[in-house]
Amino acid sequence: MIVAGAILVGGYLIAKSGVPLPGVPKADAQVTATYNGIPTASGKALFMRQSNNLATSVDPTIVDLDSQLITCNPDVDNLLSSNPAVGGSCVAGGTNLSTTTGMYLGGQCCGPMKDVTAYNKELQNLQQYKNIPDVPMNPYKTPIALAKKWSNYDSSVTLAPAEQAIMDQAMKVSKEGPCCCKCWHYFVNEGIAKKMIRDYHYSAAQVAAYWDTSSIC
Repeated sequence: MIVAGAILVGGYLIAKSGVPLPGVPKADAQVTATYNGIPTASGKALFMRQSNNLATSVDPTIVDLDSQLITCNPDVDNLLSSNPAVGGSCVAGGTNLSTTTGMYLGGQCCGPMKDVTAYNKELQNLQQYKNIPDVPMNPYKTPIALAKKWSNYDSSVTLAPAEQAIMDQAMKVSKEGPCCCKCWHYFVNEGIAKKMIRDYHYSAAQVAAYWDTSSIC
């Protein structure tokens, strides 16, 4: 539907100028510039909701997270290729980028983060796992190479029957298992769980507690 005095940005109607349309907030120029600098469709869609359709500023911490690789695609290798295609997420479709250098695999695949306090608390809670090498201390900014390492570990390691029983029980008692869907984060967290069970003798409750702490949804 065509609405006079509005433009369509990221699937949202935004007032063109001075007088906002009824029910449509006025876009702020600086906020719009921030939106234009976000590289992916998913990040832009999240920012639209966080900024009230470009009308209000967004915490720089959240802008940084919006600017990462937000995807449900489990194909980590693709992101290390010369022509990376960022798969879509629940919030928006995929994006092709010329490079992913300097970018991280991010969270918010199912919806926007708005609570920076809760985010910082999650990072603090994850510090209890820093004794295990290469466990991501910020799952919202996971290095691509590190995600590849854990995904590869997951696919290459078969647990012994007693170990698998612990994994199966962890799946039952955790809130969502390794993640809410079988995206890259799911296989990363499944690989980490195998390491925890095999080398650190974690119980099912301990594995479930880690999964529930390391959430990106």
